[in-house]
Amino acid sequence: MKDRAFAAVFCLIGFVTGSQAGIRAIWAVNDGEKIERDDLSNPNKARNSAWDGKTVRLFGARNEIIAFQVIVESDETPVEGVSIALPRLSSGRSVIHYRAPAADPSSYTGRNIQLFSVNYMLVKEPSRANWVWRPDSPAAPKDPTGWKPVQIVPENARKGRGGFPLRIDPESNQAFWIEIYTPRDLAAGTYRGEVAVQADGRRHRVPVQLELFNFTLPDENSMHAMLYYSGDQPELYQGRNLDAEYHRFAHRNRVELVHAYNESSVKAAMGRFNGKAFLPTEGYSGPGEGTGNRIIPLTFYGPGRQFDEKADAWKRSDGWMSFLAQAVPKALTFLYMPDEPGRQQFDYIRRLADNIHSNPGPGGKLPTFVTHSYTPELEGAIDYWCSGPRGYRIDMALKERTQGRDYWVYNGGRPAGGAVTIDAPATDPRSLIWASFKHGIRLYFYWHATHWRHNSQKQGERNQNVWAETVTFDNRGQPNKPIRDQGFIHGDGVLIYPGEDKLHPDQDRSIAGPISTVQLANFRRGLQDHQYLTMAKQLGLDEVVRTSVEKIVPRVFSEAGETVSFSESGNDYEEARYKLARAIAQAKR
Repeated sequence: MKDRAFAAVFCLIGFVTGSQAGIRAIWAVNDGEKIERDDLSNPNKARNSAWDGKTVRLFGARNEIIAFQVIVESDETPVEGVSIALPRLSSGRSVIHYRAPAADPSSYTGRNIQLFSVNYMLVKEPSRANWVWRPDSPAAPKDPTGWKPVQIVPENARKGRGGFPLRIDPESNQAFWIEIYTPRDLAAGTYRGEVAVQADGRRHRVPVQLELFNFTLPDENSMHAMLYYSGDQPELYQGRNLDAEYHRFAHRNRVELVHAYNESSVKAAMGRFNGKAFLPTEGYSGPGEGTGNRIIPLTFYGPGRQFDEKADAWKRSDGWMSFLAQAVPKALTFLYMPDEPGRQQFDYIRRLADNIHSNPGPGGKLPTFVTHSYTPELEGAIDYWCSGPRGYRIDMALKERTQGRDYWVYNGGRPAGGAVTIDAPATDPRSLIWASFKHGIRLYFYWHATHWRHNSQKQGERNQNVWAETVTFDNRGQPNKPIRDQGFIHGDGVLIYPGEDKLHPDQDRSIAGPISTVQLANFRRGLQDHQYLTMAKQLGLDEVVRTSVEKIVPRVFSEAGETVSFSESGNDYEEARYKLARAIAQAKR
């Protein structure tokens, strides 16, 4: 009864009348909240950073992707034929236009307004894996179960699988996701428009206002984010090679899909590194237009055997580093040591490192990379340490950097950093990027973007039905694996979903490319936040940077306590971003 009373009051102060059968409320929220399908009393409904009760209020810079959600809530009656539209946002003669999507979701030219529906998945029990959070501990998410928003499905998907129009069941929310790209030549000012919500043959209008500040985000990121990608996954699930589509999609989200390369594969993909693959002539428009990727690993998830002998190591490293110096001079490369090594592998790692570092030629500069927290047994052997948040030692990172080495972070782990899972808050990935800024980390690594076919740790069927099952990492019962290192995780390794599914045809969305997630969108939001923070720091706005960072990520990594200290609210992040935006714009006058 209390929820009904609240809804009635809301409808009076909003723009949807209580007399409209089927629809109880229409409201909006920022991109940093997960509004569950059955959460009809969410506190953000009345007011949040993107919603004042009547109007959607957004802000941003040029060359930025700004996202928000429109929530359509049904009453005890189902709602049929629901879709949304945002034709344009205008400020005088300056206009941000909508263009209908093509079959290829990574065809971005001219598509400055994009429309999506949000797909929900039911989490029945929380993830249970000690490395993301300890079950039943103070660090665990407060609300890990229920109908979670996961995938961001293009409007032209198959009907009944997220394509417009949709049906909303009784007593349910349906989120629509809207992304606005602000081109580099756009005039600063206040842009206005309306989201039209079509439902049951009637149209409702939601005012939108975008405050565009007079500065531009750089095309090149201020920190790197690499996601492992295996092209055979789309080939298996979607039936063909889609590397170009997936790399364009990743570029639009300001991340790089990475894997092992050699000279031939670099040459074959040269447009990816010189920026020519990210031009309007190739279907690309948006952040990083004409800007190439930088990360080109020589090996991945292990070093191979070509560095076991010193002579072979010198020859291979000389050839590789000489090639990159000519072909991609700004490349960031490394030799990936045994993944998450145990102590029994340390001697081997030291031998490989010595085989490389002893090289007097150009190959001696090939960096070594290991997914392990700092350990003195490998002192001097590792150029790039990379640990999870809970193993990230702030003191040793500072020490290693004074020696010309570096210390990066990968994956997630509460309470030291966010968890990249379906059952964690939306802003957990965003917190990892803010934490990286605070502690000078220049690269974030996520272990897999498209882990649809499970790796060999899973027992039984490995071709996962990722649209129907939330668990995407499951090593329970793995032989010779200690129980403490076994578990299952919702959404782990799947930041991107297949737009088609040849293995599970009933789940096919008929989208000829990748489909995004709330998790990936929040990584993108965090990487854009990082640019705000970097610009503010470069402008000498030290106090606004310090106060913003301390509010969002006060104690992370090795400074974390037993509970999460970083913010779990999209409103907090948006408040901090707005203060940064105002300060940057004022400093640039």
